[in-house]
Order: sequence, then C-alpha cells, then structure tokens
Amino acid sequence: MMKMLRQNLILKCLCLLLALGLWLYVMNEQNPSITNTVTVSLSVINAPDGYQIHHDEDTVKLKVKAPRTLFASIDNSDFKAYVDLKNVEEGTQTLPVHIQMPSGFELLSTTPEKINFTIDKIIQKQIPVDLLLSGKPADDMVVSNVKQSADTIVVRGPRSQVDTVRRAVGYIGLDGNKEDFTVIVPLRAVNDNNKEVADVTLLSPTVNANIALARGLTKKVVSIKPITDSDLPVDYVLDSVKTTPDKILITGDPQVISTVNFLDTEKIALAKMTSSGQKTVKLVIPDGITVSKDTVDVTITVSAKKLDKN
Repeated sequence: MMKMLRQNLILKCLCLLLALGLWLYVMNEQNPSITNTVTVSLSVINAPDGYQIHHDEDTVKLKVKAPRTLFASIDNSDFKAYVDLKNVEEGTQTLPVHIQMPSGFELLSTTPEKINFTIDKIIQKQIPVDLLLSGKPADDMVVSNVKQSADTIVVRGPRSQVDTVRRAVGYIGLDGNKEDFTVIVPLRAVNDNNKEVADVTLLSPTVNANIALARGLTKKVVSIKPITDSDLPVDYVLDSVKTTPDKILITGDPQVISTVNFLDTEKIALAKMTSSGQKTVKLVIPDGITVSKDTVDVTITVSAKKLDKN
C-alpha cells in the first residue's frame, strides 16, 4: 500500500496543487467578494425608566463586504445596529453605534459611527392657574366675582420642558351673559412669553369656574404696587421692580371702589435673586373688589454691589 502511495508522488502533488488552484479560481470567478451598502434601523437597549429619550438618527448605513452568494441568502433585518444606554447620565451626549452582522460579512464602515442622544428626566411641579375673561356680559352687567375649583395644578413632562412652564391659563368667554353661570375651562401650560409649552401634560387639564354677574357696580382703573421682601442677598442691590401690566381695571361696590387707588402684589421673595429675572405673582384683592386677572408678571432688576476700593 505504501509502495503504491509513493509511486508518482511528485505528479500527485502537482495534481493536488492544480486542483486547489482551480478551486480558488472558480470560487473567485463564480462567487467573488462584492461590496454593498445596507440601511439598518437603529435600536436602543438598556433605556432607563422615567426618562424621555431623543436621538437625531433612526437609521444607520453599513458598508459591508462578502462573497456574492451570501448576499442572496440574507436581508437587511439580519444586520443589527444599536446604542447601549446603560449607565448614561441626564443631558446631551454622543454615543457609539454597535453593529452585529451575519457570519461571513466584513464591516467596512458605519455611517454615522456615533449618534447624539438627549436624556431628559420626567419630572412634575406645581404651577398656578390663571383664568382670563374675554368678551363682555350683557349691557349694564359686570363680573362681580370669579371662583375657580383649583388655584394650582401639577404639570408633568421632561425636565427641559417643565422648567420653562410658568403657569396654566384658561379663557372664559362672557358672550353677553345676563346671569351667573358655571363653566368647565380647558387649561394649557405656557412659558414666560405666554406661549404654549409642548410635550408636557397637565394632570388636571380643566378647572370649574363659577362666574357671578351683578348690576350697578362701578369700574375703575388703579395702579399695581409691587411689594418686595427684604431678603435680597447682601452683595446685591435692587435696581427696579416693574409689573406688567402696571394698571388694572377693578369692579365693585361704589363705596368700596372709592377707597381703592392701587392694588398690592403679594410679597415677592428676593432671597434667590442673584441676577435679574421675571416672576408671576398674585395680587392682593380686597373684599368686594373683582379683577379679570388676579396675577401680574413682575420684572426684577438687580446688580452686584460695587466694591469700595478705598
């Protein structure tokens, strides 16, 4: 047997090499490696609970290389692209894209290789409710009182949005009313510029309001007087305090109206005022007086004390 194997050994080796070369030639010619681009949906894993997550890309393009026959046996769903959010912190950050591919494929490039993510914690806070009157009641009728079922409500949403919410507003149309009436008022969350804040939820989206009308009441325009606390930090000076509006229309019994020349605001805390800013504060409304809106915006200007160089 060994003698037969040794016969023509060189010839047999040459034949083996020739067969191997022929096989490689056939494989390269009949099933060559090719390059292609596949688009893959981006997945997110280990997303933390209680956060809103935004990212600026939903798909990833992969440039891959493999023998032609392998492309015929797969589709785009066999490729995986994902970002791992394990141990991420709140805020905006750039995270790498991880790729999983079928066996036999070579990854040439990933576009994009990293993706921007915004991780926003879901929070809630209490905000004041302001009901605004629009239109006019019937002739000789005025609004004598407005009672609402809640003075504050809770807003919920991503921190970046909730932090901009200042109050919830609702509008009550008078529409020529002659008698007292009750209405359910829809509310919307607004910022300092009275623009609606998107992507937040009011846990109580409505309030009930009772509007009392009366005859023979007097109207009068009076000034608004901002009242500040004395707790401004010692290194700062209060430059100015202005309300918007600075005057308001009041309604009430003529005897009461005659004694009122201005309305005070509730005391405005200054303890945290290390820079100029704006607050929404309530008015102090005397008994027997009605206003269409019981809050005003107050602009507070402060500056650091100048050091004495002497």
